Amino acid sequence: MTKRRVLGVIGLLLIGAFAFASSDRCGDWPSAPPTLTMVSRGTGALAVGAAQVRVLLPGPVTVGGYGPLRRSSASGDPVFARATLLEVGGQRLALVSLDVLLLTRPLVTAIRAGSDFPVLVTATHTHSSVGQYDRRLAAQVAALGTFDERVEQALVTAARAALAGAQQQVVPVSMQVRRFETAAFVQARSGDAVDPRGLELAFVKPDGARHARWLLLGAHPTLSPRRTAALDTDWPGLVAQGEGVTLVLQTSVGNASVNRAVAPDEQAVVQQLAAALDRGARVDGCEDPGLSFASAQLALPHPDGSRLAPWPFRAAAENALCAAEEMEAEVSMLRLGCVSLLLTPVEPTFAAAQQLERLTGATHVLALSNGYVGYLEPPDVVRARLGEAKRQWFGPELFESVSPAALLVAMGSDPAQGRPDRRSPSDAGE
Repeated sequence: MTKRRVLGVIGLLLIGAFAFASSDRCGDWPSAPPTLTMVSRGTGALAVGAAQVRVLLPGPVTVGGYGPLRRSSASGDPVFARATLLEVGGQRLALVSLDVLLLTRPLVTAIRAGSDFPVLVTATHTHSSVGQYDRRLAAQVAALGTFDERVEQALVTAARAALAGAQQQVVPVSMQVRRFETAAFVQARSGDAVDPRGLELAFVKPDGARHARWLLLGAHPTLSPRRTAALDTDWPGLVAQGEGVTLVLQTSVGNASVNRAVAPDEQAVVQQLAAALDRGARVDGCEDPGLSFASAQLALPHPDGSRLAPWPFRAAAENALCAAEEMEAEVSMLRLGCVSLLLTPVEPTFAAAQQLERLTGATHVLALSNGYVGYLEPPDVVRARLGEAKRQWFGPELFESVSPAALLVAMGSDPAQGRPDRRSPSDAGE
């Protein structure tokens, strides 16, 4: 075969491959209003159980978090699953945190299997921890490495063991809430502002010892070098050490980064955080909270690759997203006394979180909860292609799908309040 014919065949193959990748294989994504799936409420004294369990990995695992992929490692920081179990008036609810980049719905479903109470799962979002547990091809290529069922099972086993341990350690507690500011060591990487609000919920035993705590703040855990060959749970792993069991819960993390000029390493973050907590203010009236919870399923919009790839490759990008994404997601609201948390499967920017908080009355929006569907910016920011829109897998329709589900769980978790601020979902973009 002549050189010209070889080049011709190669050209035809490339054209055919491009045409195949560019043809619409997403099909129709059905739309439907959000559906309330669970409501739970309890009043009375608060009791909490807490436990942490190390994830026993099957061997060397790809260090996940960035592309191109890093080599496998069995060394570095231990990776943990941590759980707290709340019990109020006979009603129970558990919150589990994993030292991983993100969550998948199969992983969450497996952790929940067999539980007769709501189980909420979050990720610390460290970019240098365990990979190889995401079944979605796009996630495997972009950040987490080839799926290995043994790694997924190791995470599930540790999370379920932490849940079982928490159930065995339930004791009466009082809840102490403290607000603090993170502006001294957290900065915005896009947008006009970063979320400076931190919140500590400490669950204290009658003898004064801290049994567990939730630490809420937003900042990307990306201090570990991108080329590290060792597992590193970054600053959340270091913060979680100490008295009791600490769950680090990411809030408006979408456009928030640690200010490396102030906190260049993980130890510096711990020091900055300790100083911020010392300057913080106690929130009164939270010592003996009631518990209410609601969860809803929402239909996701069709993925939108227009900001992720140049025009010739837009259809291919959307096909990849369609293959990677489920068609549904979960949003929940947890009210614990003076604190109300809206749990979402996204990385919301501060602007997006503010709009959801105004809509629902939530004190904070929790990110990376019960699944993962990418970034979330307000619709006007996405249309203008500003902020974190370049990383968002969906168009402005994502916010317009999340907001009515958020309003539904806000009402379901506390129907006595009615519609918070009497807003409608369309008001969320104001």
